[in-house]
Amino acid sequence: MDSDIKSDFLEVVKSALSENIFVKFTLGKYRGGEDGLENIHINPVRLKEEIKLAFRYKYKTRDVYKNYSPEESLSIIGDELGKNFLYGGLFSTKNDFVIEYNKKRVPRTYTRKASFNRVDIKEHNRVKTRYIDSKEPYLNLLGITNAKGEVKGDKYDKFRQIDKFVEIVSSLIKDSDLAEKDKLSIIDYGSGKSYLTFALYDYLTGRQRVKVSMKGIEQRSDLVEISGKVADECGFKDLSFINNSISGHKQKDADIVIALHACDTATDDAIAKAVKQNAAIIILAPCCQKYIRKQLNVPEELAPVFRHGILEEHLSSFLTDGLRALTLESLGYTTKIFEFISGEHTSKNIMITAIKGEYSEEKYMEKIMQIEKLKSKFQLKDYYLDKIIQPEN
Repeated sequence: MDSDIKSDFLEVVKSALSENIFVKFTLGKYRGGEDGLENIHINPVRLKEEIKLAFRYKYKTRDVYKNYSPEESLSIIGDELGKNFLYGGLFSTKNDFVIEYNKKRVPRTYTRKASFNRVDIKEHNRVKTRYIDSKEPYLNLLGITNAKGEVKGDKYDKFRQIDKFVEIVSSLIKDSDLAEKDKLSIIDYGSGKSYLTFALYDYLTGRQRVKVSMKGIEQRSDLVEISGKVADECGFKDLSFINNSISGHKQKDADIVIALHACDTATDDAIAKAVKQNAAIIILAPCCQKYIRKQLNVPEELAPVFRHGILEEHLSSFLTDGLRALTLESLGYTTKIFEFISGEHTSKNIMITAIKGEYSEEKYMEKIMQIEKLKSKFQLKDYYLDKIIQPEN
């Protein structure tokens, strides 16, 4: 009897496929043993001239896509229903059909009014363009992937962060004068565990075929040693790691300067250093902006809102980063401030990017006046960066 109910339901699914009224299918209420798997969403797609069904396996930390023929799809649905998944929902232009199993694996079916009035077949299964390949050895050596080149479940967010970072830098290079350069000099201040350093070096030298001389500057000697060994093992001959501070590193020029999660005024030190090194691109991810908070005086008209400590803290952070951007703009840079990647690695994930343009005295004075008005408004004696940086004429 139970098998008849399931068989009848699968016949409905088969008919929906053959009659081209199949909109989508969902397998839910997962009770199988695969860690992190929650449900499977199935949609029709057109690959070249052939109709396939795209399976999106939704895990807690990632999505996995696979394409199957209608016959293969029907077989998979039949195998999963009542075994690993206790819910199956077919959406067609005729009706919505549902099969549900209770705890004893006894099924029941019911029909609802159709949720969709047309079938939307995508031209292809949308797969996000990746800038890094999970099969690259450095990812395994750094603990992001397993020996098969598969991203570890608890490292998927980090993998996405790394990929997004490389995408951002690639776009910045295309929009700058560096796009035509044969060789790039890059410094990563506070390289830490060097995930992003390795990914960017590998992308530029491997995929883009650009000659790169890249240095990771890090004060923790154990991380410098580990990163150096990974670079040697991967054969990255022009990627090196140096045990030093921002102020201690004496390199004269650099095309790109990176400083991610440099705490408080360390970000300002990196900005000043990058400007002095005549960097064409500066990439920052500030954190722990405390310098202004200590002297911030909220204007009386804003006090009813910013009397709350957490809001005053956010105001201080936003003001700090805004003044940093204005300072860079006064020196001829074009800046952007945006959210790096939602909820990744740190809750403080604002990124500042700056591309060097033409310096002009007029623009410098315009931005300085804006800065001085803000300082006056919030009764700031200084914001640290204005003490350590000067225009490059």
